[in-house]
Amino acid sequence: MNLSEKKPEDVIKPEFLEKYRELHKDILFRLSHINATITILEKILQSPLQYFQQSETVFWRTVCWNSVWASVVLIHALTNDKPKYTHTLCRFKNDILEWLRDSEKAEFSQILEKHEFDQTTNTILEKISQIRHKELAHREFKNNCFPNPGGITDSEIRRVYNDIEKLFDACSFGIEYDTTLYPTGTCGGKPIEKDIDHLLDLIVKDSYWLNGPEQMKEFWPDRRQSSPQKELSELNEFRKKFGMSEV
Repeated sequence: MNLSEKKPEDVIKPEFLEKYRELHKDILFRLSHINATITILEKILQSPLQYFQQSETVFWRTVCWNSVWASVVLIHALTNDKPKYTHTLCRFKNDILEWLRDSEKAEFSQILEKHEFDQTTNTILEKISQIRHKELAHREFKNNCFPNPGGITDSEIRRVYNDIEKLFDACSFGIEYDTTLYPTGTCGGKPIEKDIDHLLDLIVKDSYWLNGPEQMKEFWPDRRQSSPQKELSELNEFRKKFGMSEV
């Protein structure tokens, strides 16, 4: 039986088992929150809200920015926080090395080597910490200018999260857990709908963007001719989804 198939009580020294479980539970809670935040951000960015008037998307743009900022702060706290008594995933794995039974330490060290963050992930993590330090927690103004730590994309945030969860999984020793707050599976033969999907569908279904061809009939041919092909393709995909004719 390899180490990942064993239970914590099989590999952790008894005097550290309760502490291990408490710290593991804390990281699991934080990962679940980060994962849900990233999922909501991805869903919004994948929607056609980019084609709406800016005045129609103040709420959604605010949710997107807040989701990015929350992800940055939470990921930094989980990986790069420096104060001595903060609970990070990196400190957790190092503590586990001390708490393991001697017979398991060599195998666990080999597992950790396989889950080390690569250069790309470390670069993104450094950028996350810079955004946290220079834009969010502190607003620096030096040499008559604001420093520019650079932006970050949703795909970069997702990449870093996935690597963090892989490392956490290596530290979980057969514990069954789920970092997805949204329910999975089917209901009535259909995938269970996420609340964010349902909400976005309601917004799109009632939008001028979707119903424009009917609401401005005489102007639609000119509007259609000047619209990018990508937008027209997405428009027709959503019209088909809601039982409307293509335009």
